Amino acid sequence: MKYLPKLQQLRTFQQVIRSGSIRGAARAMNQSQPAVSRALRELEQVLDTQLIVRGHQGMALTETGRAFAQRMQFILEELERAAAEIQQMNHFSQGSVSMGCSSLLALTVFPPLADAFTEQFPQTKLMVKEGQLSMLLPALREGRLDFAVGSAGPGLPLEDLIREPLFRAPFGVLARRGHPLAQAKTLEELQEARWVLPETDMGYYRQLQLTMAAFYQAGPPPLRTDSVVCGLNMVLQSDYLTIVARAMYAPFHLEDKLCLLDIDSLPEAEFCVFYSQKSPLTFAARRFLELLRLKCQQYPW
Repeated sequence: MKYLPKLQQLRTFQQVIRSGSIRGAARAMNQSQPAVSRALRELEQVLDTQLIVRGHQGMALTETGRAFAQRMQFILEELERAAAEIQQMNHFSQGSVSMGCSSLLALTVFPPLADAFTEQFPQTKLMVKEGQLSMLLPALREGRLDFAVGSAGPGLPLEDLIREPLFRAPFGVLARRGHPLAQAKTLEELQEARWVLPETDMGYYRQLQLTMAAFYQAGPPPLRTDSVVCGLNMVLQSDYLTIVARAMYAPFHLEDKLCLLDIDSLPEAEFCVFYSQKSPLTFAARRFLELLRLKCQQYPW
């Protein structure tokens, strides 16, 4: 290849894909359709391949178009990250940091972590996406998150990610105070209880399902939800039991309404932070990660 594609050609191709048509891309970019068509044609000439097929039912990417689009998206995201990092280093307090985490981190470490970070980077945008690791990893791989924190069980494909252990958290059975089974000492006593459990089959809950499969199969089918609010309300209002990290008990501020059962046969879960091997963290993201490690070490899990 004699010449590399120009940045504007890449952005035009990206917008055509997003808009689904040259007309839509021209409207979104405030350009004429001939200008968009010309940029797309020049890109195809540089690459010596056809990227898009136009038909009666609209446009579609060719096989080479799909392959190039994937790599192009990563290139554009890296350019944006590089520009943002330079801006952060020049101004020390601009740019953004995006993190994904489970409700455990959101209810425990995150408030003091956010305070410490914003004190150092008062102008940096801090964005947090709460969810299970199964939801967060695709966003991490697409570059929409700088890192994600969660518990990853066996069999999870992580070859393209760096996995760094942060802390271990013991789990317990949570019930409302006055629950008929609140004095139970063993899991066997809870065999016929109604359970509300996360929908995900990854991380700690995957491990739990494997080790307690017979236990779950013997009783009523558990209610599945990834909503902390829904699960908590079922425990408070409908005598459901749930399994949560013990550290989540206090942040609810419902000690007068909730209790942890005196059952210690549940294993611990290892929580890790995950970030890309291919995409270096920005200056602000590296500092945020340093603070995250510190706060996790200091927290009484």
